[in-house]
Amino acid sequence: MPPVLAVAAIAVALHPHAQGSRVWRPEHRSVVSDFSTVDALAVSESHLFVATPNGLAIYDRRFHRWDAPATVVDGYPTERVNAVLADPADESVWLATRNGLTKYRPAFRQFESMIVPGGVQELLYDGDDPFNGIYLRGRTGWAFLARGSFIPAPSRNLPPPGRRRGSMSVEAVLAAQPVADAMRASVLTDDRLRTYRYTSAARAPIVGDYYLGTDGFGVVHLDPLTAQLERVPFGLLDQGVGAVVTVPGGVWVGTDHRSRRSGFTFVDDDLQRFETVQGPRATGLGFNGVRALMAREHEVWAATDAGVVVFGPDGGTRRLGTSQGLPDRDTYALAQGPSGVWVGTAFGLAFFPAGGVGASAGQTRVPVLALSAARDTVWVGTTSGLAMAAPGSDLLVPTEVASNVDLTVAIVAVTHAADTVVAASIDRIVWRAPAGTWQVERLVSSDIGPIFALAGDRGGVWIGAQGGIAFYRFRQRDYQIFRAPADVPGSVRGLVVAGPYLWVATETGLVRFAREALLP
Repeated sequence: MPPVLAVAAIAVALHPHAQGSRVWRPEHRSVVSDFSTVDALAVSESHLFVATPNGLAIYDRRFHRWDAPATVVDGYPTERVNAVLADPADESVWLATRNGLTKYRPAFRQFESMIVPGGVQELLYDGDDPFNGIYLRGRTGWAFLARGSFIPAPSRNLPPPGRRRGSMSVEAVLAAQPVADAMRASVLTDDRLRTYRYTSAARAPIVGDYYLGTDGFGVVHLDPLTAQLERVPFGLLDQGVGAVVTVPGGVWVGTDHRSRRSGFTFVDDDLQRFETVQGPRATGLGFNGVRALMAREHEVWAATDAGVVVFGPDGGTRRLGTSQGLPDRDTYALAQGPSGVWVGTAFGLAFFPAGGVGASAGQTRVPVLALSAARDTVWVGTTSGLAMAAPGSDLLVPTEVASNVDLTVAIVAVTHAADTVVAASIDRIVWRAPAGTWQVERLVSSDIGPIFALAGDRGGVWIGAQGGIAFYRFRQRDYQIFRAPADVPGSVRGLVVAGPYLWVATETGLVRFAREALLP
């Protein structure tokens, strides 16, 4: 058998990828990650398809807005994408990978794949006969996949060069549009003065404008009529999210300790506007990861491994460290009361009065992992258990807390759901309604792993953990579980409820859930 025939003999029929424990519509669940490193591009008459290591970003060119991205939890290939081809027949997109070929149908949010031994490196179709099928180049040569067929057949007769439609090379675009090369230094330099390179290119049909992908700066649009180049930003600064906080119109997220670029990204409620804060050009922000975020008036406060970072609407930043009153620069938690801000550190608690300097609160020297303020007092989760504090006072452990063995272990998260206080160890939650007694719940870690975060909601509390999220209802005293990776893409580091949405910070991206879809 000639080598090229091996493609046809071994390729298998297209089959849908598994979609997890439930089918999520994009308006019910959207996962936003770092889409700045572009592997391949394709442009149809209506859409731009951006293939990245973390998912497929889709830009609607007609309405100048981003559609919901498709990521691994939706069925996006885990292996790198070599080429992308927009199918003119049905506005779907073909993805070539080292394992074979994947087709994505945006209208149905469905991925289908076929195995091609040796993988697929290149894709194209005949511009004079676009509905006949597509050509794919594998390890052994070119093959043709006819429309409606499931098995590619060997092909030695490609369309003439002038009729081939597929991704362009970067070199071809730079030769045709020298402005893209001349403006490379200014266009491909970020706020930290880091420079990037073009990785891929595509030309839009009919209009003839160009799109260029980069190795960390997203997509650049080139209008040949005006010779203008501009970024088309979409996604986070990095995929790992350490914390999330709601602000008017959207949320701010902070990168986690594994991120290659440290900073903050603003994401608006509609997933259309993305802004970043990376600190001074010369030094950056100087931390490895964000543990907690808090919005206070027009500022955002971040607890990091290098002190508290505060930034405002102008992007300017300031840092609060030991010289401003923190017991330690390694910070874990934040909470605000009417008269100031509480900060939990690796060596105790600090309180920053409004308009003043920081001052240590009490004589505690144990690590403070979690905080939740209620008027002028704050519930404090420490490695030794749950406590309370007020400005200028020592930590107080109420008698009913000290006598409860489940509240004298490390408390990793504390929150309020209306007037109900909820504390969590790595295994379970313990809660108390006003004028009530502490209620100890069953282990939830056996369902979703160690607990990392809490967020109060109507009638219950959200729990974020290594293996997913859960909602606990106080009245029914039961859990509703959503597991990773089918429902949540990775380990959860933070949650926040904002209007119709639950935002979830995970190690592989930010998730926006519609609360009505989670709790119908």
